[in-house]
Amino acid sequence: MKFSEKIIIIFVIHLSIFSFCQSVKLNKENVLKVFKSTIKQPNKKLIDTSSNPWFTDNTENKYYTSEFIEFKNARSFKRDYCKIINWNFHKNDAFILGDANYCSEPPTQKVSKAENYIEIKLSNEKDNLILQLFNQKKLIDKFRIIELQKVDSKYEKNEFDFILKLQRIK
Repeated sequence: MKFSEKIIIIFVIHLSIFSFCQSVKLNKENVLKVFKSTIKQPNKKLIDTSSNPWFTDNTENKYYTSEFIEFKNARSFKRDYCKIINWNFHKNDAFILGDANYCSEPPTQKVSKAENYIEIKLSNEKDNLILQLFNQKKLIDKFRIIELQKVDSKYEKNEFDFILKLQRIK
């Protein structure tokens, strides 16, 4: 294989990688737009907690104890763990926190308590975008947004899925 052919192959590989996964520019407006774009609530009077949640592994309470957390928003992402925390967005700046177990029959998700209704606030601190979670106007958690990736959907043509990487701030 000639050197020029190798260069072309490397270029095509890099181009395909970048077209599959792109970072979203981190600012308040873009993050809120992404959250809003993933909301699928067919009935305005009832919040559907199974409708396109953002989810993360909660094995051994990882959501509450880990410094780094990764949320995914699509059903197309593989879930190879049973215990999951769902962020079920019903507004671009509010979600219901769901504690789910998908390995039980039937699968279950606990919500509906007042402490499960979360409002978010985005702010800039020292060149970082900060995600704060509030329940009943009290700060309950705080994260630095490390990255927000936009990924081509595996199942929906011309649709995108997202991966949100967070670092807990203590």
